[in-house]
Amino acid sequence: MHRPLVLACAVIACLLCAPAVAGGTFQRSADMATPRASYGTAMLPDGRVLFTGGIADFGVHLVQAELYDPATDAFVPTGAMTEIRMRPTVAALADGRVLVLGGRGGASGDALATAELYDPATGQFSATGAMAGPRYVASATLLEDGRVLVAGGLTARDVLATAELYDPATGTFSATGSLVEARIQPLAVRLADGRVLIAGGDGVGGPLASAELYDPLTGTFAPTGSLPEPREVQSFVRLADGRVLMAGGSDGGYSGGFPIYYPDAAVYDPAAGAFTPAGTLAHARELQAAARLPDGRVLVAGGSHLAGEPGSVTVPIAEAWDPATASFEDIGPMAVPRYEATPVTLADGSILLAGGWAFAGDTVGDMPTATAERFVPDAVDAIFDDGFDAALR
Repeated sequence: MHRPLVLACAVIACLLCAPAVAGGTFQRSADMATPRASYGTAMLPDGRVLFTGGIADFGVHLVQAELYDPATDAFVPTGAMTEIRMRPTVAALADGRVLVLGGRGGASGDALATAELYDPATGQFSATGAMAGPRYVASATLLEDGRVLVAGGLTARDVLATAELYDPATGTFSATGSLVEARIQPLAVRLADGRVLIAGGDGVGGPLASAELYDPLTGTFAPTGSLPEPREVQSFVRLADGRVLMAGGSDGGYSGGFPIYYPDAAVYDPAAGAFTPAGTLAHARELQAAARLPDGRVLVAGGSHLAGEPGSVTVPIAEAWDPATASFEDIGPMAVPRYEATPVTLADGSILLAGGWAFAGDTVGDMPTATAERFVPDAVDAIFDDGFDAALR
């Protein structure tokens, strides 16, 4: 066999054996209609993205909503909510409508018990049944049967353990079992078997390490394996194999002084009911955005790190977690470093990051931003065993 042919065969063999790992870049998108942080967001059935509520400036809370259209790379206005909401809890329903509930609003910024629905067919919001009581920074998870589990959160001063179910068929909330432990800003994700994993957040005395599972068949919560340590504002991402990646977060400064940041990651295995170590972030961060990429990796972008003067510092370098190696790799800087921006996976596999908080200068520090960007993964060609490129088929 000639040497060039040997080398060619060796290259093809390596391509077949090695997993394909894609890079990617951050690309600026059109700006939002208004600066927006602490908002609610949801993907619509037609691929557009709803952004609603939040804060545009200190003391300027928003009732307006807008839509991002990937086809035109533009944000356009849509109907206004029935009332102002900062930090609303949002869930996309199975029928295409969007449930928006709670948050803080009114002249005094009180927690809200009201809820409303956004109808993409009309571009309008309308009131729906109210919750049993006010709550904000709660979790909302769409169940397999189309109902929405709303759990935890905060009233004016009380940390909540209560949970409710919203039924789109009746437009009403009803009580369900209570959390094992009351918690604010709990992370929640629906597992492949229909149960809901809820973990972390703040309890009555500070960040929590505990985790629990909600079973929709029994309407009850039960403890499961705990996080490595108590932490808040970390990330949860469900992996392609059904496990859940947890990364980042901090102790919120409850230890005294500056927060302690946790760069370590852990993976929750529903079969074992436990978290196991899964690598370490190169850049410790909280309030970051995290989303699964088309190739199975997890993007971790932005976030903040409080480090004395000038105070909160946005983290510019993004990382990707590889499930094959359980490790993180730097993938380059964001176009605009930001934190508390909710990531949205678009139909083409890119990740939209819009709004949130970004550095606005030494005089004002961090402010809500109108900027937006997408992380666009590189295309990866697959080489089949016959030597042909998948892109040619």
